Amino acid sequence: MTSGRREEILFHAAKLFGARGVAATTVRDIADEVGILSGSLYHYFGSKDAIVFEIVTAFLGDLNERYSSTLVPGQTARERLDHMVAVSFEAAADHPFATEIYQNEGALSSQPEDSAISTAVRRAHGYWAAAIEEGVESGELRGDIDPQHFHRMLRESVWSTVRFNRASLARDAERLRHDLIAVFLDGFAAAGPAGSVSAKPSPGPVRQAELAERAAASSSTEGGVDASEFADLRRDVRDLKAAIRELRLLQGN
Repeated sequence: MTSGRREEILFHAAKLFGARGVAATTVRDIADEVGILSGSLYHYFGSKDAIVFEIVTAFLGDLNERYSSTLVPGQTARERLDHMVAVSFEAAADHPFATEIYQNEGALSSQPEDSAISTAVRRAHGYWAAAIEEGVESGELRGDIDPQHFHRMLRESVWSTVRFNRASLARDAERLRHDLIAVFLDGFAAAGPAGSVSAKPSPGPVRQAELAERAAASSSTEGGVDASEFADLRRDVRDLKAAIRELRLLQGN
């Protein structure tokens, strides 16, 4: 019964924290939601902060266990990242509001380095970083993009997707996962003939020759008019001047 009551308290507290914020939620609010007296709540948790920390650490612990399960020998980086996105959505669905609480409460993301939350967050980030690093080293992922930037963008997109699709997450998880992986690993370019990827090469680092070509093209354009148009204009002006000189000579005669 105690275990069941604790889970009930955690669920209702998480829902209130996610909707109102931790500061605006009182112990009495939580107790009323659960249907117990405020004083009885302290039998299960020492404080409101203790409830917050248990919600977040339980979520992070479960998330890291799921990330650990994605370490399958022989899989590609794409397969592992795909799996990590999938289990992220699963964990978010099984721990309603935990992601919003962590994202909304600045104090949780600025815990001491040796705290349970900071340690768990570093571990979670490590799974993402390792998957991306392995993909770059194997040549499966591009080496001209900063892996830390890619890591941050992909990870933040996962949790933003959770946040903005909370109501439909369980139903739409498969589609959302597919979209994230497709955009981050394939891009948003249209496919070529017969569904194949376009033969146009992916953009890579700008080469020095390209820079020189761009500089030459830039210098050959003045005021938005192509250099060839200026040449024609100058030629017309010269012809006009010559015609005027001839006219003046005829008039002088």
